[in-house]
Amino acid sequence: MKQWLFLLLLFAPILGFADDSKLTELLAHIRQTGPAQYQYQETRQLELATSPWQGQGIMLTDGNGSLVKLQLQPTRVIMAITNDSMIYWDPEQDQRHTMPIDYAGPAAAQILVFRSILQGRAEELQPNYNFVAEQHDKHWTLRLTPKAEHSDDQTAAIEISGDGDDQQRRIIIRQADGESTEYHIDKALPKQAEAYSIPQLLQEATGE
Repeated sequence: MKQWLFLLLLFAPILGFADDSKLTELLAHIRQTGPAQYQYQETRQLELATSPWQGQGIMLTDGNGSLVKLQLQPTRVIMAITNDSMIYWDPEQDQRHTMPIDYAGPAAAQILVFRSILQGRAEELQPNYNFVAEQHDKHWTLRLTPKAEHSDDQTAAIEISGDGDDQQRRIIIRQADGESTEYHIDKALPKQAEAYSIPQLLQEATGE
């Protein structure tokens, strides 16, 4: 049943944008149907920080909706969404949390956005955002701006861009308070892909 629902979403006019062929084509292009691994570099511009915070690591996703963000630098931290739960594990601080996504609040917001972006789940973002797509040669950009009814809350503006081969993506998340996070994402190298798996990292994060 789940597979048929997924196929229906994939081939139906996406989010009612049937007249915008550019947007429909782009949303279909970035939709993920199977497992994938990415290496990322993250830069955060924080309001009270004198210099940007930087980190890097690996992101893993699968066709079932799981997403694991493994931060390797500056310290090892695992944040994951699987089924209806959010999991967090910081071995350096000895902090481990598992909770329903609905109870995670702002802590789950960014990783939920990432799951929607990396897996092309535009229907999860559509209630809060307007979509605009741009295409220049092989380079594409998708801009998501909060709808008017969300302009006064904490809904972030998002810009996603990539190349025609889908080997690289840049994601910028601009918060309403002026803070921002920028990610540069590339497909993981074969050795990196072999070193990590979602079951392995979930087992580590939950301590099972």
